[in-house]
Amino acid sequence: MKINCMDQYISIVKKQITFYIRSIFENKFNKEYCDLFIEKYINIRYYDFYEFDIEVNTVRKKVIEGLKKLQDDMIIDHILDKELIEQIRVFFYYVLYFDKVLYCKNLKSLINKITRLKKRVLNKEDDEFENNLYNKMMEYDSIKENLINKFNSEEFYLKISNYQGTINVFRVNLKYNIKFPPLYSEYAIEKAFNSGIINEDKLEIEYYLIVIQILKDLIKQNFKKQYIVEFASSLLNKSKKIKGILNIINNTGVKDKLCMKIKYEDFESQKDKIYELIGEGFRFAIVIDNSFIPDYKNIQCLQLFKYIILNRQLDCYEEFIKNKLDLKNIIEI
Repeated sequence: MKINCMDQYISIVKKQITFYIRSIFENKFNKEYCDLFIEKYINIRYYDFYEFDIEVNTVRKKVIEGLKKLQDDMIIDHILDKELIEQIRVFFYYVLYFDKVLYCKNLKSLINKITRLKKRVLNKEDDEFENNLYNKMMEYDSIKENLINKFNSEEFYLKISNYQGTINVFRVNLKYNIKFPPLYSEYAIEKAFNSGIINEDKLEIEYYLIVIQILKDLIKQNFKKQYIVEFASSLLNKSKKIKGILNIINNTGVKDKLCMKIKYEDFESQKDKIYELIGEGFRFAIVIDNSFIPDYKNIQCLQLFKYIILNRQLDCYEEFIKNKLDLKNIIEI
């Protein structure tokens, strides 16, 4: 099974936070409360999930407001642990520095501040605490960095470019730096690279690289960028292989930022399988081709897709434009 590096990264973040909170509270550590705060934090920090009555426009403010609301809700259900729950939230604020929501100029100074706060709030003092926490936070940072760098490649890279007339929607193409013998023409190489088994297998590389790009976006607190990647319709008839490849991008945060590109004629011939994948949370951008008949029924069907890619040279272009009133997110090329 292909690995899911977004899930792995978030798993590391969860372990890092748990270690930090456990180190602070020692024998007072409550895993249930810690996990609830972590879940809320991850949902806001990486998935941009939040519900506020007031407009909040930074990740820092979203996290602070979200944790405060969670604290208040938890206290209602666990009034006897009110003080502990409030204390966890106070110390949880420093996670924003460990996880790059806020800039940390000096980690040792930050941990020294936490050490003094621990002594003042919890009346706990440990000569080894400061060094142990520093070393462990550095270790977790190194693990996270290594995971991101693991997929660096000299042979393959992504070409990412804007679609004309769109904002924050990017076309993704996998490119290669591989030298082939001169007897192969550029046309033959491109044809082999973009057809058959090779076309399916290259998606594994493309998806790993784009997940890392999305992860970098999220670390920088950019939730707006959307990417449209390639897809091989032949995979729809290979249940085991498609499951493995899609596992690479099977993460809520990734699926929210990613669309797989499919031709309309392939959608028409594999509707049930595409519907099934859409039901699982995967998103598609559909490329309209000359097999498309722009009647009301077909136009309505297109609402299932996040983006509709329309070539101005299509035979049905003018008629399509007349009937596009019910559609959003059309990309004209």
